[in-house]
Amino acid sequence: MTPTSARRTTPDDLASSAQAAYERLRALIVRGGLAPGARVTEVAVAEQLAISRTPAREALRRLEREGLLVVSPGGRGRQMRLSVAPVSRESVLELYRAAGALEGVAGREVAGLPPEERAALAAELRRVEAVFHEAAARTPRDFDQMFESHDAFHRTLMAACAGPSTSALLESIRAQLDRYEWLYAPLVGPDISPTFSEHEAIIRGVEAGDADGIEAAVRANWFNGAERLAEVIENAGEWVLRRGLAANHEAWSGTQAR
Repeated sequence: MTPTSARRTTPDDLASSAQAAYERLRALIVRGGLAPGARVTEVAVAEQLAISRTPAREALRRLEREGLLVVSPGGRGRQMRLSVAPVSRESVLELYRAAGALEGVAGREVAGLPPEERAALAAELRRVEAVFHEAAARTPRDFDQMFESHDAFHRTLMAACAGPSTSALLESIRAQLDRYEWLYAPLVGPDISPTFSEHEAIIRGVEAGDADGIEAAVRANWFNGAERLAEVIENAGEWVLRRGLAANHEAWSGTQAR
């Protein structure tokens, strides 16, 4: 009986492995498991995830395109290397203001929806906001749920009004926005009532069908959030830079320059 030959790796297998590697690394970077400046190598990713270097390479390229990884000099006689992108006050201000401008302009379109659609959207926003309030009220706070519900609030609004081009632009900076939310939002409190008030203003604008009011409220939420996070970066940025898990850093950077 002829032994069954080993199954060959297909393009679909490689694509699936690359997607899984991307999602794993993205979550580690966004949620602080890999701190700013942590080195990440292709060989280490392949070893840690038990995949070949081809999908590992593709995952790293994708993260670099999204701005979560950056190329930095490798030192004398060494090749360029990838590391987790730094964080800065200037970056959070730029990203949040860009998001606020994009979402604000898109939000104006809500005013043109039929009254019953606006009422349904406002009701869904209030439902999501209630989950946000509940997570914030827990002791200790459920920061995972706070992040998810806050993200859901903005995604729900954009799903009702943002066109494909605006949605694509927002998605192009989504990973970096998420990273700042995860790294710094837990440090902004304990009083997050300004965020609640800003969300309430957005919902009232939706209910009223007030295009100017919606745009102003959305911009205020993002722009004010940028200022709050920028202050945290100035006061606690160094602590955040050092809080990544050393074990993760060592595991994902490998033992040799690549």
